[in-house]
Amino acid sequence: MKRAPVWLTIAFALIALASCESANGSRPALGTAGAAGASGQPSAAGGAPSGAAGRLSIGRAGAAGNPSPSGLGGLANAGDSSELAGAAGAAGALGESCDLASVDDLEVALRSTNWDSLGYPPYAFDGCTLVYVASGNDPGALHVRNLTTGEDTVLESAVSKPRRPAVAGSVIAWEADGALGSEVHVHAGGKVEVISGAFVRAEEPRATDDAVVFTGFSGPGPHDDSDVYLFDVVKGELSVVAAGAGQQRFADVSKTHVAFTDFSEDPKGYFDEMGSISDIALIERATGNRSNRPAPGKQAFPLLGADGVFAYLEWAAVHPEPKFGQFWLKVGYLDRPISEDFSVKTTGQVSTNPAYVRPSLHGLNLDFIDQGPDGAALYRATLSSPGTLASFKIAGATQLFGPVAGDRFTLLASPRSAQSVSLLAVAR
Repeated sequence: MKRAPVWLTIAFALIALASCESANGSRPALGTAGAAGASGQPSAAGGAPSGAAGRLSIGRAGAAGNPSPSGLGGLANAGDSSELAGAAGAAGALGESCDLASVDDLEVALRSTNWDSLGYPPYAFDGCTLVYVASGNDPGALHVRNLTTGEDTVLESAVSKPRRPAVAGSVIAWEADGALGSEVHVHAGGKVEVISGAFVRAEEPRATDDAVVFTGFSGPGPHDDSDVYLFDVVKGELSVVAAGAGQQRFADVSKTHVAFTDFSEDPKGYFDEMGSISDIALIERATGNRSNRPAPGKQAFPLLGADGVFAYLEWAAVHPEPKFGQFWLKVGYLDRPISEDFSVKTTGQVSTNPAYVRPSLHGLNLDFIDQGPDGAALYRATLSSPGTLASFKIAGATQLFGPVAGDRFTLLASPRSAQSVSLLAVAR
């Protein structure tokens, strides 16, 4: 296997939250754990501030910040954020298992001169495994890097144009060009499998540690009918999990559920970023039972987290839509009705520039980019009780792309050139 240079300087851009303010204007007390962290300074270990945001009790009980009439509750919004950038000690930021390797400033290739047309980053990570589309000396090839050992190997050459990687545990999936169009490739158990079935092309893979979901299209065009498929990595079996009239697309998968976007209610029956309407639907993997979540307008691009938490994007029933550039970011629970879902950003819609910058949910960590009057910032929501919403300004970054949430850090990117971005690792 081909190996690429692996050691890079570790640098994490951090921001400690300077103040928190609830919706009624009162200022809650900061957390008491870690005085240095609460004041917005780096901890002695050099990693993330140890008490920076001050945990506020929210969760399902309902509390200041975004109360829900049904009692689900919301997130306490952070107030003004301060800016801090500098070197962070690896042990404090990544944990001992990842402390010898860095992703900071790693150059990643874009498929074209634009960010992905649907907002999928050209990189993904889980735990200490990073998968990315390389730039530099190996442009366009798909690499996997072990952040513990620094070992960096090629998964697929640039010939097939690998893109949109997803990784969970030892399972890695991505799109690539095939003889008939786009394909989904899955790496598990030491081998790569090209998924084939009753579809002409396959796109939009997402992974958990025992399965991959993707969209299978009946024809070559973007408006052709599509269904959601699940490939069971353990059993080696492929099945249709979401079918019906119109397109079913943009799925996510967890150990227990599949969530997807259903465009069957739209008169055209397919995804159109300027005018379609759709709903989120859920499939219980063990039983195949489907739960529909009908609501006005468009709800799309669901993300499954831990403890029954999931998130999605919403646009009102007003057309034309502002593409991905402006949307409500909603959160709900699998066992609760849609009437109890709440907006993460209590002050309005999320705005992004460029338009195609999608949020990321890992466990109970929801990360997204918001473009405010003073530039782009990384926002982090903790979807637990207690929980917070904190903003992080990245020094010198005028644009931020593709946040990928993790347990120890958030991976995101800023422009490097017309056809590449450089990675930033922001410690938690």
